[in-house]
Amino acid sequence: MAAVVKTKNAEPLAHEWVQKALDAAKARRGTSAFNAIADESRAIWQKVLFPTPRLEAWKYTDTDLIAKGDFCLAKERAASVTVQDIAPFVIPDLSAYLIVFVNGVYCEPLSNKEKVTGVSVERLAAGSAATFGMLGQHKDESFAALSTALTTDAVSLEVSRGAVVTRPFHVINVVTPEGASSVIAPRLLIKAHEQSQVTVIESCVSTQSTKYLSLPVVEISAGDASIVDYYKFQDESREAYHVSSMTVEQGRGGSVSAHIFSFGGALVRNNVNNLLKGSGAMSVLNGLSVLSGTQHVDNTTLIHHIEPTIESREHFKGIYADESRGVFSGTITVDQLAQKTNAFQSNQALLLSPSASIETRPQLMIWADDVKCTHGATVGQLDDDAMFYLRSRGVGREEARGFLIHAFASEVLTSCKVEPLRQYVEAAISKKLGVAA
Repeated sequence: MAAVVKTKNAEPLAHEWVQKALDAAKARRGTSAFNAIADESRAIWQKVLFPTPRLEAWKYTDTDLIAKGDFCLAKERAASVTVQDIAPFVIPDLSAYLIVFVNGVYCEPLSNKEKVTGVSVERLAAGSAATFGMLGQHKDESFAALSTALTTDAVSLEVSRGAVVTRPFHVINVVTPEGASSVIAPRLLIKAHEQSQVTVIESCVSTQSTKYLSLPVVEISAGDASIVDYYKFQDESREAYHVSSMTVEQGRGGSVSAHIFSFGGALVRNNVNNLLKGSGAMSVLNGLSVLSGTQHVDNTTLIHHIEPTIESREHFKGIYADESRGVFSGTITVDQLAQKTNAFQSNQALLLSPSASIETRPQLMIWADDVKCTHGATVGQLDDDAMFYLRSRGVGREEARGFLIHAFASEVLTSCKVEPLRQYVEAAISKKLGVAA
């Protein structure tokens, strides 16, 4: 991702609240070894500041409201949250190890205390900072740098060589009313060693409608022949701002699949950076955005093929109602050494209203000559012929509409390997758009 430059209009206000939050985060960390990483990131952010639409990478997403948001660092102590408070965010019928963050702070009473064979779970506030460094090229991206500089707590999941974790980890990042007007920087590191296997589901949610800024960072390091499945379900307050950064580094012969489901927030930006460093690797990156009102979601991705004989498949879909707006900017880069690359990219949008819109920019940057790379984008409305067919067979209008919307989303949903999560997402689509499942 390209580095960003400062903005004159946003600079005074941005410095006022950001500097206070940065100072508060540093004071909270005390003498933590993570300070060196945070200080470096702070210096980077102070050079680049907030991006503006004058930058190509942010042409369709304006962060001015974030820069002028006057957020403060969330309180150090987690709010008093009970099992009943997070019950709506626990996926039904899913047997998982639970890790809970409340307003960006790890909540030990609600998190899993069971020892998991082959997995080391480490908390930044209680352990070494050595494993919490930035991966990939997000280091110089504005919001990733800001998030790192604001980090006071994080969790690392390290899976040992050859370990197969049969139950998924479910990480719940929940914001409560005590998190109103705050900035939170939850951080998760997934490190899978050679020939290991793990599934992680991350939920970014809120208990009430309130304004806040969430800057989550997820780092995935997948060793040779490892299998990592990662799912992010984001359904936050309609007043919230959410700018996430995900970096992936893959070794030889392994497989990493990532699914990003975006339902909530006023403005959402998902930055994804996948570095394919090992030959024979397989990368799957899927996304589904379901928006209404004036919501805005921007998915910006980079899949970088560095070694030969690597396959990547990327498929993002969006369903846009009312005056909502989507942005998809996906880049596939193939280095000169990455011969025998097989890369596929697709972006499809379904507009349910004349006022909804999508900006889509699929891009290929290929320096090798023996490759198979395709990309494409389609934008359309509900098929009139399909609607007529269903109505002519006695299906009601709303039921037919719901059937077609779920059919559109099904290609992304069927690639979800966790059946309870797939059902949970389908129910969220029905609730969001008021359609039958």
